[in-house]
Amino acid sequence: MAVIFSIFCIWINIKILNLKLKEIQIKPIFFIFLNILLIYAYVVALRGHFTYNALRVSSYEFSTIKAFNEISTNPLMAFSWAYKEYKNQQEFKSVDTKQLNQLEEKLFPMFDTTLPHQNHAKNHIYVNIMESFGLNLAEFSTKKIDLFGNLKKHFEQDIVFTRFLSSANNTIESLNRLIFLSPNTISNGLYQKEELAFTPLQIYKNAGYRIIFVYSGNASWYNLGNYFKNQGADQIIDENTLMQDFPQAKETKHKYGIADEFMYKKIYSIFENAKSPTLVISLSISTHRPYIHKSKKQLIDTENLDEKILNQFIIDNSTEALNTYAYANDEFGMFLDRIKESKFKENIIIAATGDHRFRDIKMDINSQKAFAYSVPFYLYLPKYLKNDIYYDKNRVGSHKDIFPTLYNLT
Repeated sequence: MAVIFSIFCIWINIKILNLKLKEIQIKPIFFIFLNILLIYAYVVALRGHFTYNALRVSSYEFSTIKAFNEISTNPLMAFSWAYKEYKNQQEFKSVDTKQLNQLEEKLFPMFDTTLPHQNHAKNHIYVNIMESFGLNLAEFSTKKIDLFGNLKKHFEQDIVFTRFLSSANNTIESLNRLIFLSPNTISNGLYQKEELAFTPLQIYKNAGYRIIFVYSGNASWYNLGNYFKNQGADQIIDENTLMQDFPQAKETKHKYGIADEFMYKKIYSIFENAKSPTLVISLSISTHRPYIHKSKKQLIDTENLDEKILNQFIIDNSTEALNTYAYANDEFGMFLDRIKESKFKENIIIAATGDHRFRDIKMDINSQKAFAYSVPFYLYLPKYLKNDIYYDKNRVGSHKDIFPTLYNLT
């Protein structure tokens, strides 16, 4: 095909060169204008329109067809990205096995195996990592400022830990530590094709689970789509797939992704149609600047907002941020409503947490200390699994506890 297309291009070129066109006279000012227009068109073709950075390394994928995404960049841009990645890549020294064994003897073993239990079953598992779901903003929730919406009743009915810390204070680092057990960002760069052992993906893959990663943003962000595939994920769903399945999602798109509601609709359909044990890991995006997603319900009385609350924000669009935070929680709550009314409600475990604190409000490090960084750990369990569980809501924990908890439950 490439050879045929090349021959066709040569033929077209010869035809154009042999065309006999009449000379035309144009004014110099018009000639200058045409050249400026041509340069503008060329720049737009190279880097995307100035108002929408379509061709960024974090969002160059625009189609569900991989071949189209591969030709979306130009050589200069691709080389620039590769060079920056090369400059920033990290090298890791090998671990001394003898030293590791000595540390295990002094401290604790690196590996453990969960004991079989009569209630263990291969339930579906859903791990929801919610953008900026920090409890530092949730504490302002009142009747007039309903920051939880439909999620509130589920927090009252199910298991929730609030003395709980995220792995880091930004999304990609928390995701890496939670899913890939790495303190470094390794989804792009030198080690992106190295398959990691003993991460949650490998453990559940070896146990026979189908693994799906769903992201409301673009899967090219930090190369997550390819990296999840390299680590054993069976399917990657991002904003492009969601906009294809739900055309109305395009109206909610901003620089970082689309509204969370479409992600939840897709995830529900995955579990509804699942034929084998399925693990879904999702990353939401709504509670991210520019805070444009808003619930159709009136969760917040914007006319009577307390100035004390608004003064806590370090941004100008504080009302929009409150509306978006409430929208994201309400949508997750409505998703849980559907789950609890579904035919598979007794065959699914749901864990949800925030990726980091809500960062656009002030923090008093003298009085708030660690829990200014707290995020919730929410857990929905089938009824039969709740019987033998001792639940102490005051337990202190962190992202490190999420998957060990799930291992013991499954």
